[in-house]
Amino acid sequence: MAKKRAVGPAVLTANDLLTGDVVFWTGTDWTRAFAAAVRGAGAAEHEALAAIGREEEAGNRVVGAYLVVLDPVGGAPVELRERRRLAGPSITIPA
Repeated sequence: MAKKRAVGPAVLTANDLLTGDVVFWTGTDWTRAFAAAVRGAGAAEHEALAAIGREEEAGNRVVGAYLVVLDPVGGAPVELRERRRLAGPSITIPA
């Protein structure tokens, strides 16, 4: 898991190991729905989410788990990379 420290509200994200889909932690499972992601808002909650990410990676359910920092007012990801990930692929993926 990345060592970057989140400041403010954050969600745990990763890629599903089988499908490669961007997924978010709901508190009990992974979902592709960003709105269903559980938010953490402090050092203790961030560490708890990070620990879940490490456990889920070790269990080979996801890969690349890390925290996404959110705008405290609007709730959208702060970084452009994360906003782009939410928009989905930028190319048409053949069926």
